[in-house]
Amino acid sequence: MAERQIPVRELIVVGAGALGRQVGSLVAELAGAPFRITGYLDRSDPAPRCTPLLGGDEELTSADAAYVIAIGDPTVRRRVDIFATRWNRHPATLVHPACTLDDGVALGAGTITFPGARIQVQATLGRHVLVNANAVVGHDCLVGDHVVLSPLAMLCGGVEVGDAAFIGASAVVLPGRVIGPGATVGAGAVVTSDVPPLARVAGVPARNLPRG
Repeated sequence: MAERQIPVRELIVVGAGALGRQVGSLVAELAGAPFRITGYLDRSDPAPRCTPLLGGDEELTSADAAYVIAIGDPTVRRRVDIFATRWNRHPATLVHPACTLDDGVALGAGTITFPGARIQVQATLGRHVLVNANAVVGHDCLVGDHVVLSPLAMLCGGVEVGDAAFIGASAVVLPGRVIGPGATVGAGAVVTSDVPPLARVAGVPARNLPRG
């Protein structure tokens, strides 16, 4: 009996920097090779590291392919998503085989999870969330659109993260805390209280940083 062939989808990666290279590696490790990268889009990186470079993100208007966003700035992720949605482009969701998804997890379109990440029971992630290597999303967390979780970041149970927030490497958000939309949590911070929208916090315990 002939083995059933899995259709291969063409994929465009928006972002041709270091994160673009990571996404390229992730795609190569997916079981069954469901995607083939046709190229990268980048209009801002002065030294793109990925090929072939097809142009800027405006090329999404004519591309007949799924896409993912390999950019670590939540604000830019949101801008690209809005632009792509306007042109009815369809995002791909990439889950590395070494990422653990518990029961009841919901991932929004365009989400990317890297090796060692763990997303626990009943956690919900929005569109185009980036879950970096060995990051943990605890049970019943609610993570908004375009959020970036850096390597080893940990959201304990019941945490809520607003749209376009950034959680730095090895930062810990204690159970039930709320991170407001657009907020930034610095690397290694321990968040013990709610963080207002657009705030920047760092330290142990995390404190507000002045706007420079």
